[in-house]
Amino acid sequence: MKDLLQQYQQQMFKLSSYKLALSTISVDAETIAPKKGAQYRNKRLAFLSGEAYSIQTSDEMVDLLSEMLVSEQIDDQTKKIVGWQLNDLNKIKMIPKDLFVYFENLSSDSQFYWKQAKEENDYSIFKPYLKEIINTSKKILQCRKGRLSGYDIFLDDYEVDMNQEKYDIFFNLIKQKIVPLIEKISLQKQIDDSFAYQYFPIEKQRILMDKIMQYIGFDYDSGLLMESEHPFTDSISRYDTRITTHYYTNNLFSSIFSVIHEAGHANYNYSVRDDLAQTYCFDNMTSGMHESQSRLYENYLGRNYHFWDNLFPFVKDLFANELAGIDQNQFVRAMNKSIPSLIRTESDELTYPLHILIRYELEKAIFNDEISTDDLDYLWNKKYKEYLNVDVKNDSEGILQDVHWSGGSFGYFPTYALGSGYSAQFMAKMRQDIDVDKCLSNNQFSTIKKWLRDNIGQYGGLNSPQQQMIIATSKPFDPNYYIDYLVDKYSKLYNL
Repeated sequence: MKDLLQQYQQQMFKLSSYKLALSTISVDAETIAPKKGAQYRNKRLAFLSGEAYSIQTSDEMVDLLSEMLVSEQIDDQTKKIVGWQLNDLNKIKMIPKDLFVYFENLSSDSQFYWKQAKEENDYSIFKPYLKEIINTSKKILQCRKGRLSGYDIFLDDYEVDMNQEKYDIFFNLIKQKIVPLIEKISLQKQIDDSFAYQYFPIEKQRILMDKIMQYIGFDYDSGLLMESEHPFTDSISRYDTRITTHYYTNNLFSSIFSVIHEAGHANYNYSVRDDLAQTYCFDNMTSGMHESQSRLYENYLGRNYHFWDNLFPFVKDLFANELAGIDQNQFVRAMNKSIPSLIRTESDELTYPLHILIRYELEKAIFNDEISTDDLDYLWNKKYKEYLNVDVKNDSEGILQDVHWSGGSFGYFPTYALGSGYSAQFMAKMRQDIDVDKCLSNNQFSTIKKWLRDNIGQYGGLNSPQQQMIIATSKPFDPNYYIDYLVDKYSKLYNL
């Protein structure tokens, strides 16, 4: 047993060393690295990814994990961790190394040209790279034949046991219950949020972000807040998490909610318990589970009136001229306003799942060979008109708004909506156990973090989402918690 564990620890140390290098360079590339060094970096990043791939999929690793899984001397928790690792290993080992490395290099190049295309508002710059990303992704799917096929493989990668059939049921419920509510609200007098779209100096926004991070207990000794074109979180280790935001001088709410969202991801990783912090289960949570925490922070807490009881006086003082005549009630009502819009990350809670639905339907059609990749920008614009009745003004606000496809992250988008659904059920149980509003108002955010840590975060990725839902709420996942939450919140907000 000692020999097995020693071999395993040695292999995991090697893999974690590559992850450290790859993550650090990737974060650097998205934040501060010079543009002209991209090609040099990307080729070497792909090479390092290939070396990590070789270790991860080697016969030695497969045999080692398989032997540990059946050994009577290995404890059950370690076997469970090894089981998750072997399952993920089996997903990629069928991909030839040269194809894997090619895709890694392509992804890095693609993200570089996506950023350029977005900055120049010109989809034609990115289009050939997206087409090649899609074609290469299809080649990878052909290699990964097993119990799943086609787009279901990618969906299962990001959320265990989810497939098109299950997502269709979930999104059909949203269509049935949420779309009519959006239509009702469109006929009501709208909430005035114009004050949030004045000129807000970035220097002052940075000061506000620091205050918010302090309020929610972000550990600056274990993390950094940086800036990038598209906000993201990268947890290199339990005590090294990088989150980013993007500042807009004419949109105060954008940076506020991207920071709260990404801090939710970071705090999830911080809360993993000691015996799991250096295992494979430290950061192998499904995307839906991770998004459940970031969306819970962003919406269920960050848009709560009492979240701002302690923070609004600071905001009002910081932006005295811009917020003259605006009180806390107006401020919070504005951040909860619902109106169909173009940008997913800026959208309200009610219309948000429709942004995800659009991306899900496009991805599904792409990998079921129902549409041509040549017309994706046109189809994107068409669906925005169909579902949200908004006209896409330009490429940057349309098909170029998200980074995900440039990295080949097909199957990720649906987990945003699913994670929002998970968080509604988590939040309902939390409210049964603690007075959430009182904690927010009394500057006791640590009590909320403790509940999340004790019931969800401490386990890392040890459990499946279904298992974790039972542990935290004593019930299987029920999407009606999400639907009921949205209907109740927005019916009250608009006096329906």
